[in-house]
Amino acid sequence: MIKRVAIARAIVMNPRYLFCDEPNSGLDPVTSLLIDNLIREITEEYGMTTIINTHDMNSVMEIGEKIVFIHKGHKWWEGTNDNILQSSNRELNDFVFASSMAKRYKEAVQADDTAPSGQRVVAATSITTK
Repeated sequence: MIKRVAIARAIVMNPRYLFCDEPNSGLDPVTSLLIDNLIREITEEYGMTTIINTHDMNSVMEIGEKIVFIHKGHKWWEGTNDNILQSSNRELNDFVFASSMAKRYKEAVQADDTAPSGQRVVAATSITTK
């Protein structure tokens, strides 16, 4: 709730730019998705540019349109979330795909892109909550 209030306070004057510093910090995954969706909706509704500084790769991949990777104080890579999946930039890959699950996902996407037409690799997961 505090994050939503902070975002509302930031857009009350209808700015051209919205700056968010780690908007999902300390939030559980479900609430993080809610905040991501809120940021996307506000960005579209108000026609503003939103700049997000984050280490949350789920957020980057979910709502990032133009992504800049800063490494050792320098712009190391720039592209889209789709470009990340195809990047051979070692530092970017070491950061974004640090977990074994993320590495497997990237490998599956790359295998899908190299599969002959009509053959696709499909990955799915299911989480049941009560």
